[in-house]
Amino acid sequence: MLYRRITVILLVLFTLLSGCSKKAKSEMKTPQKSKEVLSVQTGEKTEQQDGEKDNPVSYESESESIVPENDAAEAEENAPENGKVETEEDTPENNVIETEGKKNGDGNEKNNIIELIPMAQLPELNMDSQTPYTIDDIISVGTSMLTPVYHDTFRYQIREFTKNPARLVIDIGNTGDETLVITDENMQFSILDSEGNDVAGSKVQDAPVSIAPGEIKRVVVTAQNPDAGLVFLELEGLSYSLGHPIFFAVLDDATDVADTTPYYKYGYILEDENGAPFIIAQHFRQVIGNGKLKAMASNLIVVENDRIGPLEKGDGFLALVKVKIANTSNEVMTIERLFTRSGGAALDFTEEDMAVLGDKGLPFTIEPFSIVEGWIPFRVMDGRDGYGIVFYTNLGGFVLGHLQTYPIYPD
Repeated sequence: MLYRRITVILLVLFTLLSGCSKKAKSEMKTPQKSKEVLSVQTGEKTEQQDGEKDNPVSYESESESIVPENDAAEAEENAPENGKVETEEDTPENNVIETEGKKNGDGNEKNNIIELIPMAQLPELNMDSQTPYTIDDIISVGTSMLTPVYHDTFRYQIREFTKNPARLVIDIGNTGDETLVITDENMQFSILDSEGNDVAGSKVQDAPVSIAPGEIKRVVVTAQNPDAGLVFLELEGLSYSLGHPIFFAVLDDATDVADTTPYYKYGYILEDENGAPFIIAQHFRQVIGNGKLKAMASNLIVVENDRIGPLEKGDGFLALVKVKIANTSNEVMTIERLFTRSGGAALDFTEEDMAVLGDKGLPFTIEPFSIVEGWIPFRVMDGRDGYGIVFYTNLGGFVLGHLQTYPIYPD
């Protein structure tokens, strides 16, 4: 299972890499460099150049990241003339902007600050026809918090997943022909003590919960142990786990970007085709650093806005992630490129684009030994798409990946 997980993650990574430009042929390397890599086009293994050490590759998370080819000419070639990203789902009636000032005649913001309109909750789960997830989709995506997950005979949307108290609130829809029955046996929290005993004290509220064909019901699972953060789901012949979406810090892991002390930790490293390393955050609220900078995704909100700068919601909705960055060096730090990929949209979000968020936007210049924070928008649609933000800076690159696994976490 571990080998399959690694293979799926590699394939997803290379799909994202190749999708960022027509000529992308980037290779992925980890801190322990593997002698074999997957071919971008075929997924077949090829040998590395001589001199690479033959060390095992270790993954501790079901997460992916994206590092596009840094090709300005090609980006210009692929960019629409009006600077916005459009997909098949985008329609003229969606191109509405809520601002604090007046709108221009063409409907685009100019010298205006967008007023963010908070969404009361995620969209309701529906029973519309959908393509089921494969087990490889589940492995590569992880625990999807912002988007529904679809299977042949059921689907679900996580509404709440917390620790202290341990609680999972999940809407489940029955798309099969027989009644689904949810019990303590097929959906349960789990946490082991030092002797390997399960001490979660899991309970499905009002169990058994029966869900008739065509019906959607909300199921609540709790645990007596407040630290329980893993839920096993065994339903309709499928068996996998749902993991708590917030990074679990251990030992000397940082839990916040609160100072400018140098920090050197990350999930793993990707290198672009020029050999530039990008450190990867695999989880929400995971602090990563390369000794010169440290960063984390600290908060997330979903909004009703139809558009933020060049990014339109299409048939989905928009969300924003707050990023905290500390410049731990004595050099001025500059974000040279901020590339976002999510919900079928892939674009560079420029400093000018960021201006529509006013003082809520992320600054692109960070003075030595200082901390900044700000929001970055992304689009939410199909959870199987690659979701990530790539930061190119003069102090090194970093990536926040798998944004669809981040929970709503307001300021």
